[in-house]
Amino acid sequence: MSTAVKNDNHYSDNDWNDVIKKYKLHSNMEIVISEKAPSSNPAGLNRGSQASPWIFRTLALAGLVALLGNLPFQSRLVNASDANIQAFNISPIEETITKVVATQGHPIKDFNFESQANESEDDVVIGFHELELPKHALQTYAGNVDEDNSSKWATYQVKSYDNLTNVFYKLGHQSSLKTLQQNETIKKELESLKKGSIVRASSNSDGDLSELVFTHDKKNSYVITLNDEKYKGTWKKNIFEVRQSRASFIIKNGLFFDGKKAGVANKIIKQVVKVFDWDIDFAHDVRVGDKVTAVFEEIYHDGDKVADQHLLAAEFINKGKEFRAIRFTNKDNKTDYFTPQGREMKKAFIRTPVAHARVSSHFNPGRFHPVLHKIKAHKGTDFAARTGTPIMATGNGTIKSIGRKGGYGRTVVIQHREGYTTLYAHMSKYKKKLKQGDKVYQGDIIGYVGSSGLSTGPHLHYEFRLNNKAINPMTVSLPNSMSLSRSELKDFRNSAYNLVLQLNVLHRFVKAKIE
Repeated sequence: MSTAVKNDNHYSDNDWNDVIKKYKLHSNMEIVISEKAPSSNPAGLNRGSQASPWIFRTLALAGLVALLGNLPFQSRLVNASDANIQAFNISPIEETITKVVATQGHPIKDFNFESQANESEDDVVIGFHELELPKHALQTYAGNVDEDNSSKWATYQVKSYDNLTNVFYKLGHQSSLKTLQQNETIKKELESLKKGSIVRASSNSDGDLSELVFTHDKKNSYVITLNDEKYKGTWKKNIFEVRQSRASFIIKNGLFFDGKKAGVANKIIKQVVKVFDWDIDFAHDVRVGDKVTAVFEEIYHDGDKVADQHLLAAEFINKGKEFRAIRFTNKDNKTDYFTPQGREMKKAFIRTPVAHARVSSHFNPGRFHPVLHKIKAHKGTDFAARTGTPIMATGNGTIKSIGRKGGYGRTVVIQHREGYTTLYAHMSKYKKKLKQGDKVYQGDIIGYVGSSGLSTGPHLHYEFRLNNKAINPMTVSLPNSMSLSRSELKDFRNSAYNLVLQLNVLHRFVKAKIE
């Protein structure tokens, strides 16, 4: 192939035709230079020494400028100091094109010519690339990607009255139950389903059960899968995921209504009510404009929310007064709610150790004893109830004594902090495996109502003492909740630090009326 650079500074007809043909672009852009000039006199381009060199140079420069302005590549003009006006060097271009075509193995789709101002003409680098589009659109965290919000799973949470037939009916796979029960191992595990268990089922293209997952404690899950038309089951960990969520809202129409609107489930709102029930009368004290903040746990499986779990921290601003609670589990694996300072949200004691019981005899130092028929101080309160009615510890403490105690019959005495003790008498029986030295917590069952000892009928005799002095449990001003011990307080502060920070942030939002 001939070169377009001539040392004698003028061109023949054939030269110009070669240049024009070589640099017509594949994009159908044509270089407008006439090819119809008579071969005998091509516009004075073949006159040799008869034509003025300056005329030729002007025409050549104008043509080159037009050519460079229409080609889709960049090229560096020669330095002004060069004696001869030169265009670009064709031979290196042709050589590079040949190499690229040979290496790529396909026709040239697009190309760029690049050169740097500080490079020599021999250093011009030419690259050719055929770009392939990705098979799928690239996705980014902030990208607008269509999501399929439908789930392939059916979900059911077992109720206290459910049996296996009802559970599988709710999941839409009652026909699969008999097949699963043919496997003795799977049958045994299915029979372990209890109240609160989460069960999820997915179907194949034929509508048959392809996978079933259930969990009792959100940590361990039993997974049943269909392989080669046979069901196999195995226990796995961390199938269900616990996520922490938070919300704040202002009460406008009702606590539960506004909570649900803010994304807080009724189960969590009920926990909020229970936690603050010691300080707020939810039947009479809640007002429009009260503010609620909650940090709580949600259970997810395969990207789907399947249940709500624990309230971790909460703030309730009632009539301008702020109340806060933090959930904490101590070394004895006992969980309760505390103020940020480490005091229990509930009072140290409840007044009645038997639920829905009737007071049959009040505290009375001058009472006439119905059995002994003499004046004998009644140092406690009697609660009449049916035999077998559960008896609860009225406060946290340690079992000081358990056994028969004269006229008290079967008796339990609990030692509490700060000099308080409580006594529970006339029991029919004790809670199984309860013994001296065991720790008990407010609300724990310690025994059952009976009529042992000097008693005219089934009832509980309950005494409340401070430093061994009996006090009327129905009228005494109950102490505030007990503080955590020094070691417990240290653990609590470490556990509560992050939750308190979250409450602080949410507090600012809800105060600014940003929900």
